Amino acid sequence: MKVTTISADALTDGQIARWAALQHETPEFGSPLVGPYFAQLVQRHRGDVYVAIAAEDARDVAFFAFHKASHGYARPVGAPFSDYQAIVSEPGLELDGTAFLAEAGIERMFVSGLMDPHGLFQKSELEPTLGYRISVKDGGAVKMERLRQANPKWAKNLRRLANKMDRELGPIRFITGDQDRGSLEAVLQLKIDQYHESGLTDVLRPAWVKAMMEDLFANTDPAFGGCLITLYAGDYMVSGQFGVRQGGWFHPWIASACPKAHPYSPGIVFLGQMIRYAEDIGIETIDLAQGHSHYKSQFSRNPVTVFAGQVGRRARSASAAQTGPIDVIQKRLDLIASVEPDLAGRLHAGWAAVTSAPRRLIARGKAQQPDRVSSDD
Repeated sequence: MKVTTISADALTDGQIARWAALQHETPEFGSPLVGPYFAQLVQRHRGDVYVAIAAEDARDVAFFAFHKASHGYARPVGAPFSDYQAIVSEPGLELDGTAFLAEAGIERMFVSGLMDPHGLFQKSELEPTLGYRISVKDGGAVKMERLRQANPKWAKNLRRLANKMDRELGPIRFITGDQDRGSLEAVLQLKIDQYHESGLTDVLRPAWVKAMMEDLFANTDPAFGGCLITLYAGDYMVSGQFGVRQGGWFHPWIASACPKAHPYSPGIVFLGQMIRYAEDIGIETIDLAQGHSHYKSQFSRNPVTVFAGQVGRRARSASAAQTGPIDVIQKRLDLIASVEPDLAGRLHAGWAAVTSAPRRLIARGKAQQPDRVSSDD
């Protein structure tokens, strides 16, 4: 088996088609984040995407896109927007993931949501984590009824919140495939305001991210493109999500809600409405990724197992990973390095991280308070 590494813009039409076909062969690889079109999208706006390709008997059998760093270190393509990672490969292929990465010059890489249905990394010490996906293949009404049967009290509370919003703010209006640029700008600005208030790194600031978002918004092709979905109460936009879709698989990146609508739990109401109406634009899978299980688990009753940690020959095992303040600082610095390709951007983000420390402490204190809407009460 031979492994070659090329720039993402050197992919041939045949290689792109083959990569997409391998995604189709294994349903777990259906996420747009591990396919060829996402790699090309990031390449257009960053220009530093590489693709490792394994070939056997004159046919391509595995693909993996990444960003090169230094000293054999690499990052998943599009980080930090790459909630999932995977070597997209043929079923039944005898391939060792660590050896494949080594052939591509990757000695170590952090993964946060590694999908490994073929067991390429079964020898690696990784921590299992849950990825929350909502299947609406049978229709939104059927899905909501199943959720109601699983937890009637929770479903009743969801209806109560939606009715309260409709009654006090105005008639609920849910827009699938919203193409209003003003709506996009509002959703993004709400998220930027949230980053600032909480002291988190503004991952929407870099020029390449802005260009990527604009590119996606302008391309609404269901085969691969952007998707904006918004929730209004009267003329008031209370919540919205923007992300990328490939076929029937939608992966929202930016989820934001107006703080004034907080008493109505707009994010929860939004998800309930999205389940009902996603089929209107051909969405079959809503991928909520990892984290925030307190509310995602209510909508996704059968999460999938993915893996987090380090992969590669120089990877540290999950049990040996550092914890505490040093680990927090290292993760923040790695986040900054992943989203800011140049030195000026990294210095700007680093200084912002220092000056925003008090806001982060305040935000953490608030996060530890009980969340009224996440319970079944």
